[in-house]
Amino acid sequence: MATRTTSPANDRDASTVPAANRWDLLTLSPEECFSLVEAGGVGRIGFTSATGIEILPVNFAVANKTVVFRTAPDTLLATHGNATVSFQTDRIDYDNHQGWSVLIQGHAHKVSGERAVARLELDTALVPWAVGARDVWVRITPTRISGRRV
Repeated sequence: MATRTTSPANDRDASTVPAANRWDLLTLSPEECFSLVEAGGVGRIGFTSATGIEILPVNFAVANKTVVFRTAPDTLLATHGNATVSFQTDRIDYDNHQGWSVLIQGHAHKVSGERAVARLELDTALVPWAVGARDVWVRITPTRISGRRV
């Protein structure tokens, strides 16, 4: 994945990119979507809170066709750890005008029990990026998976 740098070429609107450098927009199957997110990375969790729609970044892993992340007990993510959510992640190559995006909708639930948490720790080796205790594991069980690639 190329990183975005500040340059006029990267800030162009799609209509100014030559047709030869544009690609078809393809719909991905759920299997293709999971194959793209299996490596983990950074994504965004969307949910409804008392103040409206929230979208927060998380680093995540995939375990048994579910998305898992860790958070602190006093966070909005922990508070909404048992709710309907959307999860979105993507990879973008700005220089080549290519990328993909996957949206996973489903139900989040806090993982409880020492054995279940130990299994996730072993299977994912997921280390939170944020400092502090991030002992609450949250699993998103998908009900709908969609994705696109350009």
